Amino acid sequence: MELLGLNNDDDRETVAERLEEMRFALKNEVLQKYMVPMLLRKKDPQIEEYMQAEALVLGSSLLDAVSPPDSWHSLPNDRIAFLEQYEYRLSELKLRVMQASSFTELKGVVDALVVTQEYYMALFKLLFNEFAEALPEEVNSREIIDTGKLLQVLRQGEIDNKTAWAIEREITRIDRIHGLKSAS
Repeated sequence: MELLGLNNDDDRETVAERLEEMRFALKNEVLQKYMVPMLLRKKDPQIEEYMQAEALVLGSSLLDAVSPPDSWHSLPNDRIAFLEQYEYRLSELKLRVMQASSFTELKGVVDALVVTQEYYMALFKLLFNEFAEALPEEVNSREIIDTGKLLQVLRQGEIDNKTAWAIEREITRIDRIHGLKSAS
């Protein structure tokens, strides 16, 4: 009850409302940080604390039936298939984040987001490796490329200088994330 900021004499409805408020806040935070797996992983201890509190307060029988999302593991044939799969997977996971009705369910979706982003970064570097020039400027690890726009450009068949620069920035962002991961 202390973790939830409630009193021991608060009724079940008050507790359920507080848990919903906390889930909503965490969902928004997850959706703002989904593109950096390391930031999401830092949420694990907090989510696990909330999972335990939720199970103790509401009873674990309500939370046992939750199944985590399947992993994205297909190997796309080309860049277009890759971005289509990524866009679909990301949309699916964002929707599941917003629909999560427990911290246990949210934890499963966050874990799937981490795996999806790590897989995306590996495939992006593999499929766009000829754009891997080192950029002299600093790239923010949260400024992910607009994969929808990139997909449109690829479908049209021509990568202009602006798109090539965006791809180079994305590769630099991915390298930066991997560098941060190695340093921690």
